[in-house]
Amino acid sequence: MNEGSLRLISGVGKKGPACFLIEAEGKRLLLDLGEGPPPGCFPDVATLGRVDALVLSHGHKDHVGGLALLAQLGSPPVYVTEIVARGLPDGIAARELPVAGQAEVLGIAVTTGRNGHAPGGIWLHFATGGGLLYTGDYSAESILYAYDPPPLTAATALIDCSYGEYQKPLAQCWQNLAPFVERGPLLLPAPPNGRGPEIALELARHGVGNIFVDDATQKALWRLGDIDRVALRDGVGDEIERLAATVKPIDGARGVMIAGSADGASGATKKLLAEWEHAAEPAILLTGYVNPTTPAEWLVKSGRAQTMRWNVHPRLSDTVALVRSLQAKTVIPAFCDRSQLAALAAALAPARVTMAGPVEL
Repeated sequence: MNEGSLRLISGVGKKGPACFLIEAEGKRLLLDLGEGPPPGCFPDVATLGRVDALVLSHGHKDHVGGLALLAQLGSPPVYVTEIVARGLPDGIAARELPVAGQAEVLGIAVTTGRNGHAPGGIWLHFATGGGLLYTGDYSAESILYAYDPPPLTAATALIDCSYGEYQKPLAQCWQNLAPFVERGPLLLPAPPNGRGPEIALELARHGVGNIFVDDATQKALWRLGDIDRVALRDGVGDEIERLAATVKPIDGARGVMIAGSADGASGATKKLLAEWEHAAEPAILLTGYVNPTTPAEWLVKSGRAQTMRWNVHPRLSDTVALVRSLQAKTVIPAFCDRSQLAALAAALAPARVTMAGPVEL
């Protein structure tokens, strides 16, 4: 008997804003409500009607950037961890979720765990329809952010597959980054609430002394060493506290500089990329997804910026291990192109792998 359904509003079949709808046990729970990529791209919620709650996985723009749409959905309460709630706009009716533990969302039991991707970020397991796991974005490799492997089974798994069948380990990312660091000066646009502090930690561990950061990254480091420490791997908090005290403000093109935003559309990099667009130095290296129609994309197309990947999403082997652990019968790969479907289906068999919704729970 069908106990409910999962509707794939946005975020499956191509890179786009995260937005999914659980309809189960008489409730309608929206999972994430993002903006982009590209900037200005929002989920189509015009015909969804009222939802009973919005549940947020973490605080990145492609998962929370669409909160202005809440009024169209009946202005529901927003379930979110305390760390992520601090970064939300004023006026949001936030209800706290644990970073790792048990809770209820309108009578549906929910288990959470840290996602290894961002401060306050969580995966969510809903006790409905044989179990539904939504990973949001996650990483099992981070040297900074803690990842709690889900201890439960789930018949249905909505999983971050941003990297598709990619398999290279995080250690290789440092091998690719090191030559840029040695040549210097180097600008690394990166999110302060994600990859930025992690790369700063990696640089420090390799003895890089001249690390310069923007104000947002500096504040993120201080928070991680203090009030956001629960998001970190064991034993890293003191290291981050020391790092926060030793990094320097960006002042000209020197050393290794880390600043947000990652795409240059806002924050310190909006000014820095414009200032250095036609300069010989510093080198500009993008380590994540290149957001279309942004300064980052323009600089890559002109040859002024280069790209490499710093792992912040699961490799194929991580996805396979998770699906086996969950004993999932149905897997929905999120945040990747439809062209990856055949390879993912082969790797994750005998689970049914689909990008077609709605999915029965």
